[in-house]
Amino acid sequence: MKITVLGTAAATSFPLAFCKCRVCEAARRNGGKDFRKRSSVVINGDLLIDLGPDSVTACFQYGVDISGIRYLLQTHAHADHFDAGIFATRHRDYAAADSVHLDVFCSEGTFRNMDKWVRSQEPSYDLYDEQIRRAMHFDYHPVSKNKTITFGDYTVHAIDSLHDPGEEALVYVVSHKSTHILYGTDLLQFDDEAWEILGKYRLSAVFLDQTYGKGCNAGGHTDAGMAAQYVSRMRKMGVIDGNTQVFATHLSHEGNDIHHVMEEAAQKHGYHIAYDGMTVEVG
Repeated sequence: MKITVLGTAAATSFPLAFCKCRVCEAARRNGGKDFRKRSSVVINGDLLIDLGPDSVTACFQYGVDISGIRYLLQTHAHADHFDAGIFATRHRDYAAADSVHLDVFCSEGTFRNMDKWVRSQEPSYDLYDEQIRRAMHFDYHPVSKNKTITFGDYTVHAIDSLHDPGEEALVYVVSHKSTHILYGTDLLQFDDEAWEILGKYRLSAVFLDQTYGKGCNAGGHTDAGMAAQYVSRMRKMGVIDGNTQVFATHLSHEGNDIHHVMEEAAQKHGYHIAYDGMTVEVG
């Protein structure tokens, strides 16, 4: 399994556009790993997790053919994870030629909001209308928490992120043949059912939300202290081991720092800090 990291920032990007704090100013000077687009990843060139506002640009930048994506696994439909304007361009009105059929997987609450955001830009594009779906060359497949779905060579186990219960936001264990990874962005916490699910797997790679630095949690997300605790618990449970590649992602400037400072701190707890454009190969 090959994972290409398209973005590693929280909703505000990194650096924050209008912020002059020490961290944002240092990121502007440094560039490189300190420039972060909104979080999403591509797996094996055909599975996209979150069609965010930076996904298209990132694919161009990192050599990923986004026109070849066959599967979209959407965690939720907040604006930093779903770009309604880009999704709408699948419609034949935009003269998209020979588009690859897309299978969309997400919770019903997420799809409901995807539909709302698309219709806010294109009022006639009702995603629940079969004719509209044909015109946009996609099918929708509902995903429920604690359930598994199978498509192509993938099996996906959905876990409630508790990030937005009203939207049924999810995180996912993605399995390709005998290789399993966890993509856990926008995670509030793992509940007991989530830990029970994770205990069934031996993960080859983990991507964990670290929106905030330790002790700087404004709610709705995981901070650095929580991420370290989750990594420790997974290791004690045998869900991960010394061969598992573990990364923090979805990073904000709030309580976090520039890349190399965060990386030094993360290594003390047995994980790393993801950066835009990195590739991870497992299995």
